[in-house]
Amino acid sequence: MNHLAHIVLAGTDEGLRLGAFLGDHVKGQSALADWPDAWAAGIRLHRRIDVLSDAHPAVIALRKRLDPPWRRYGGVILDVLFDHMLSRHWADFGPQRLDRLADAIDALLARHRHCLPPRLALFSRWAAAQRLWLRYGERAMLEEIFQRMAQRHGHPWPLAEGRRLLDELDGEIESAFLGLFPDLLAETADWRDAAQSS
Repeated sequence: MNHLAHIVLAGTDEGLRLGAFLGDHVKGQSALADWPDAWAAGIRLHRRIDVLSDAHPAVIALRKRLDPPWRRYGGVILDVLFDHMLSRHWADFGPQRLDRLADAIDALLARHRHCLPPRLALFSRWAAAQRLWLRYGERAMLEEIFQRMAQRHGHPWPLAEGRRLLDELDGEIESAFLGLFPDLLAETADWRDAAQSS
């Protein structure tokens, strides 16, 4: 799962939403103590979602279909493409109108930008300027995302060509997403309920 899916799965709590973003920037258990409790809970939820996604039978089956060199970077590419699928199926899974959620995410990140890790703060500005949350369904946006990922990771191939995987396996990726996302919604709702009652 990538940013948009993590936000949906975090629910409406602002701390969990911030943790959803921080999950890719905070490493190790000890680092959780550096953040407010609600943010740390969001980081833990982000990590749980990643574990559940990687272990889901639909994702395992899909990744087995990937040939080298796709297989090595398949996880990170599929994360982005699953956000594309979430955008495609927003009417089924979106918690509110996408434009309202987009405004809320941009405002949340802007309010807390001063205390975000530098790379996340930079990303938040770029995402707001690009209207990223509204554009995951656009193939041109996917191409830009994959180009940025390739530059950041220093692997022009195959990351820069990630959209080709969608062209080749659109139906299989959509089917895997539709098998995965309802399970994640149920699991994370249970996790949030348990966290709030503890």
